[in-house]
Amino acid sequence: MVDAESLFEMLESSFDGIWITDGEGKVLFANSANAALLGVTKADLEGRKTQELLEEKIFSDSAILEAIEKKCQVSKVCYNYNTKLTVLSTATPILNKDGSIRHVFNNVRDITTLNKVQSSLRDKEEIIQRQNKELENMKIRLGISEIIAKSKAFHEVVELAQRIASFDGATVLILGESGTGKELISEMIVNNSPRKDQPFIQINCGAIPEHLVESEFFGYEKGAFTGADSRGRKGLFETANGGTIFLDEIGDLPLHMQVKLLRVLQQRRIMRVGGTESIDLDVRVIAATNKNLEEMIRNGTFREDLYYRLNVVSLVIPPLRERKEDIVPLINHFLMVTNQKYHTQKSILYDTIDAFENYDWPGNVRELENVVENLVITTPGDLIKLENLPEKFQAAKAALTGEEREILPLKVTVERAEHAAIDRAIQQCGSVRKAAGMLGVDPSTIVRKMQNYKNEKEKQ
Repeated sequence: MVDAESLFEMLESSFDGIWITDGEGKVLFANSANAALLGVTKADLEGRKTQELLEEKIFSDSAILEAIEKKCQVSKVCYNYNTKLTVLSTATPILNKDGSIRHVFNNVRDITTLNKVQSSLRDKEEIIQRQNKELENMKIRLGISEIIAKSKAFHEVVELAQRIASFDGATVLILGESGTGKELISEMIVNNSPRKDQPFIQINCGAIPEHLVESEFFGYEKGAFTGADSRGRKGLFETANGGTIFLDEIGDLPLHMQVKLLRVLQQRRIMRVGGTESIDLDVRVIAATNKNLEEMIRNGTFREDLYYRLNVVSLVIPPLRERKEDIVPLINHFLMVTNQKYHTQKSILYDTIDAFENYDWPGNVRELENVVENLVITTPGDLIKLENLPEKFQAAKAALTGEEREILPLKVTVERAEHAAIDRAIQQCGSVRKAAGMLGVDPSTIVRKMQNYKNEKEKQ
């Protein structure tokens, strides 16, 4: 047999709130967890009648009173006004031999976090449908290409790309940081030009070894050099004849090749390595770089005459940090694509969006795409939360907060830090009781501090 003292110790140590009443609803015992869930002390409960507590708006409904009335176990979802917590209350009547109620045992569990998750899941399909509709409205379709854009800055780039696409002979220079979408813009220009059905050759100038650039660009005749194909080979410019060639990372082109490229652009002819006859070219050139070509000209690493030959029409793509309106639609787009790729159903809670928008995105759209794919793969469950984001997002948000924070009295700073710690602990633990255990304080301390902070906010 368990003695009474040990029994009450066990009830007091329960994670759930527990209170025991007599047959008329008078509270005989309430543990600390129950008092914390209600935002009162044990002394405020014990000896009081349940009906009185209900009338004082401590909680919204009572399973105890209904259990007394019906003489059977009753479960109710109730709202505790002081702590703003939603709880599941299960009252079980203990009957005497004559059928009268001797005691009512009431178990109370915090289900606030569970309700939020269920609500998110309930609304998930509606959110996905709404996001898909928004994405359709933000998609800019040019030929077979597709871009997600909401910002005015990017729409202006797209509109200019549309205009110059039809000017078949104009050389285009696309400028922008890595990952902003220079290659995609080049594809849009091609797909909306008279050359859309002709060859489109894409070259990364920085990826070709310097000693092979000329033969890759212009081809070579048989026997032109040791190891050359005995039949000779077409170069990339010759392969693109009649169509378009995209010279990505043009700033990485060696100086000796810049001279040869300039000659090709001027004469519209090429000569294979080891060859003696020139080949006429009809090729539209689109170049792109993430480097400052004007600064390179000043440093002597890029030819000024080639720069002006390439820069007939220029398109400057703004970085993602300057068009933050595009971040949310891009997140939704990449999330949809990645879910389809991995056959998942992940969604991102809205409270994580601030962290995305506060981050500077040095890798631009490409980095955003990679981050979303990483989160889909690494996040357990179907909901991507703030704590699932990489550390760099937490640091960015903390730095932004630090920059904007005014200098306050030490007492106020400490109180705000305490409130932030309490709020974070409750979110992670799901209840005041568990949060108190993690923080090493009594649950009533947390309730009191939360109420004090609320009162201070209302005064402001």
